[in-house]
Amino acid sequence: MKIIAVVVTHNRCELLNRCLDHLVVQIRLPDALLVVNNASTDGTMEMLERRDISFITQENVGSAGGWHRGIQYALENGFDAIWLMDDDGYPDSSALEKT
Repeated sequence: MKIIAVVVTHNRCELLNRCLDHLVVQIRLPDALLVVNNASTDGTMEMLERRDISFITQENVGSAGGWHRGIQYALENGFDAIWLMDDDGYPDSSALEKT
């Protein structure tokens, strides 16, 4: 099963960084990781570039609009499952393993 983790963010760079720290240590890593950046102005894009994390930047259309874009991306790129979350989440390292 090909799984993508999609995280939606807006101006919460530090929380997003923590979330990403938890995603990259999953026992079962997602096959891809995408951040949907809702027009952040707090250094989010620079942090994502430094960490070499794939992202899409769009106007701020809220969480639902961000998830819509992430789902659209996943469907267009042949993923079987999508793990959606906000930037303030920090999943346990075994969270994805339990799927």
